[in-house]
Amino acid sequence: MKKIAWVLAAVLAIALLCSAAFAEGASLTVQGAGVVFVDADRATISLGVRETGTQLADVQSLVNEKMDSVIAALKDKGVSMEDISTNTIGIYPNYDYSTDVELIVGYTAYNSLYVTISDVENAGAYIDAAFAAGANNLDNVTFFASDTTEAGRQALTLAVENAREKAEVLAAAAGMRLGNILEIREGTADEYSMPVMYARAEDAGAGTQVIASQQRVNAAVNVTFELVAAE
Repeated sequence: MKKIAWVLAAVLAIALLCSAAFAEGASLTVQGAGVVFVDADRATISLGVRETGTQLADVQSLVNEKMDSVIAALKDKGVSMEDISTNTIGIYPNYDYSTDVELIVGYTAYNSLYVTISDVENAGAYIDAAFAAGANNLDNVTFFASDTTEAGRQALTLAVENAREKAEVLAAAAGMRLGNILEIREGTADEYSMPVMYARAEDAGAGTQVIASQQRVNAAVNVTFELVAAE
């Protein structure tokens, strides 16, 4: 009987020692995320000209003439040449596949621009001006914030707070509590604009409707906390 009592006491003592060791040396690493939305104050419009014809020189000439008119119209709207750059440019042949022999029956040439503006609320007016001058392709409209420094700081703060909240829940579930922060490592996070809705109305007098968006600034951190025994 005494032997059994001694064994039970020894097992209990070992369990207590293991628990104390766990409490003294344990740590918990969690990931936290933070998100801040910033109003966009800049927009990049991708648009251009695409033409098809039988003679390559004629097609190229037509595209160049229309692009010159488009650029002039954008400059008249107040866009600086520093904010206009080539996006894509190309020429490819068009084939007739109705016979066994592939025949080139014409060419398609295209040229598109990136146009960056700060008047985001009137982005549609710039698109309309370009189309009135000869543009016939609208590829995309992207909104972004020119300065996300402060938003990035806020997102990091939220990410650390989020990590602590998660860690407190996990520590409490394990019957422990958080001690000091042992390590903080910044994770990888992207910044991107919310999806943009745009549409060109069939009625030429109606104009293009563009809805400005916000830029989403993300932050991620990995935080390691010391775990201590709950009091």
